[in-house]
Amino acid sequence: MVPLDSETSPIRRNPAGNVARPMVQRLPEPQDVVDCLDLKTFDTPPYYSTSSESFRNTVEGYSAPQGGYDPVVRSLHNLAHLFLNGTGGQTHLSPNDPIFVLLHTFTDAIFDEWLSRHTPGEAVYPEENAPIGHNRQFNMVPFWPPVTNAEMFVTAPENLGYTYEVAWPTRPYTLPEIITIAIVAAVLVTAVVSGVIACAMRARYFRSAEGLEPLLGETFRRYSEDDRRTDKSQSVV
Repeated sequence: MVPLDSETSPIRRNPAGNVARPMVQRLPEPQDVVDCLDLKTFDTPPYYSTSSESFRNTVEGYSAPQGGYDPVVRSLHNLAHLFLNGTGGQTHLSPNDPIFVLLHTFTDAIFDEWLSRHTPGEAVYPEENAPIGHNRQFNMVPFWPPVTNAEMFVTAPENLGYTYEVAWPTRPYTLPEIITIAIVAAVLVTAVVSGVIACAMRARYFRSAEGLEPLLGETFRRYSEDDRRTDKSQSVV
């Protein structure tokens, strides 16, 4: 952290004030986080700020939220820094702005959520050819005792003793998904209505006179007491 004199060098912020770069005059949006979390590959060659389809490069903010690299695009972490347009937007001074802690905490939360969703395993972390300090078995700076990148490539709740409570935004349904849901809902409603109608008709039938007709109708002979006495008086051979 670079110390600032509170009288001569106060923390400066001019949010969205960089008129020369309209792209950084906004903050990342929830959909950007959704798109970033959907990326399935942790990193791709050259394992640098020019990597494409790389979650690592995207959450850092050098690629578009969907993963495509574009040299003029800044998103997520980088976009939030540049939006501040002051102390927080300068690499060597940004830790002096308290927003730095909030921004990097949320960036870590995104990283932890990605690990939880995709369970990538240590093998996807670049073993070589990444910038100095960024290969799998390199030690992280400035931690002591030394800890490697691979050792920290784990989910926080199960391995590091902390967790985040974040209401993650969800991806909006696509048109085919909406159509499918509508068809399934229509089929279910039709089935329920048909079942209700069938039950109602069946109940009405059994309540009717025809439905309650006795098994022994008027066409069958009914025995009286006299008939039974007559039967008993007859001899049996």
